[in-house]
Amino acid sequence: MSRSLRSWSWSWSAGLTLLLAGCGSSGDGGDDGQTDGTPQKVTVEVFSWWTAPGEAEALQSLIDLHKDRYPNARIFNAATDPALISGGTEAKQVLRERLEAGDPPDSFQTNAFELKTGFLANTPNLLAPLDDLFAEGGLEGDVVPELLSDVTVDGHVMAVPVNVHRENSLFFNMSVLKEHGVKAPKTMAEFLAACKKLKGEGVTPLAISTSQGWIINKVFVALALGALGPEKFVKYFIDKEPVEADDLDPVIALLDEVLTDYIDVETAAADGYGWTQAADALHDGEAAMFIHGDWAKGYLTQLGWTPNVDFGVAATPDSEGVFLYGTDVFALPQGAKHPEDALNWLRTIASSDGQISFNEAKGSVPVRLNLKGSGLDAMASQTYTELKDATQRLRVVSLPAEWDNGFVQLAQDHDRAALLQAFIEHPIP
Repeated sequence: MSRSLRSWSWSWSAGLTLLLAGCGSSGDGGDDGQTDGTPQKVTVEVFSWWTAPGEAEALQSLIDLHKDRYPNARIFNAATDPALISGGTEAKQVLRERLEAGDPPDSFQTNAFELKTGFLANTPNLLAPLDDLFAEGGLEGDVVPELLSDVTVDGHVMAVPVNVHRENSLFFNMSVLKEHGVKAPKTMAEFLAACKKLKGEGVTPLAISTSQGWIINKVFVALALGALGPEKFVKYFIDKEPVEADDLDPVIALLDEVLTDYIDVETAAADGYGWTQAADALHDGEAAMFIHGDWAKGYLTQLGWTPNVDFGVAATPDSEGVFLYGTDVFALPQGAKHPEDALNWLRTIASSDGQISFNEAKGSVPVRLNLKGSGLDAMASQTYTELKDATQRLRVVSLPAEWDNGFVQLAQDHDRAALLQAFIEHPIP
């Protein structure tokens, strides 16, 4: 993921205006120059930075389905035009600049956390409420209750959730574990014992990137959930109470042990080595396990692997019954050029077919709890069942950048005290 932000100029809006004009867009829905009463064509501009294998196919499945449902609508994803934008981080910056300038796309992607703490916290009237859309589709009683709460502000639904990602996911190479007589670990003790055995037999136990703090972040949070237990995890990571050293020190020590003893230190720290490269290591048999969000499932499937045949997945150690989730959403900005067509795009996202086709490719599971004949593969069906049966569903929060920086530093110098100090000095917002 690129972290660079290119300078921006008027050429973006000018170029986009010309592009949309060329597609025949207009304020009342757009047309292709026809005046004989035939249906008008419209280009619906969306912003989504899903470009990695798995996520790109998932988005395309929605676009293809939307074309079938609304033949006169064309979805144009402005966030992936290589002539204008490179990388997800930059796309987010461009989106914010356009929203601030009063030049919104018709719909844009974000996540539930950023929806409230970023977009709506800064500009309360930025988005159009979607209460009628949810009422017409019966979504209020069908969407996971926690997700519905995540996208509801002052009693109004402000976005459509598209997926539920499980972030406490442990992926494993089934042939590697079988070859070395290791079972997928369910407890922290089993996990550490498996790591020790695999390392002793010449296998890298865990694939990871240590050059990008957000990737270590995923591992740390998953380990914290298991090590602290749900009650204390909620205390620190959901309720955001001040960090207490007696509780967090052992979790930092656990992370440091993993980063010191059970990864390929040199490879993990290499520039350009990200989560997809770590997933490649799992796929290629260079590592036995991988702790990450379950979008990795979509990626591994695109590499040609078959779920539950070539690779398996389980809840991370000591977190069974707890579903640590993240959700991506699409919203409708106030002032969008084609609001009715944008609503149709959101209808496609929320539809049963849209939920199945998108999530099967993405690696996530549907946001609707009452889908019939789900059409999901066995691995996704199991995760979907675990979502519905979970004793607790906990949404991940965004950790401070100083924590992510501290994770990278810990991987380099193993200064546990410095990481704890970063936790104390920079509380979760």
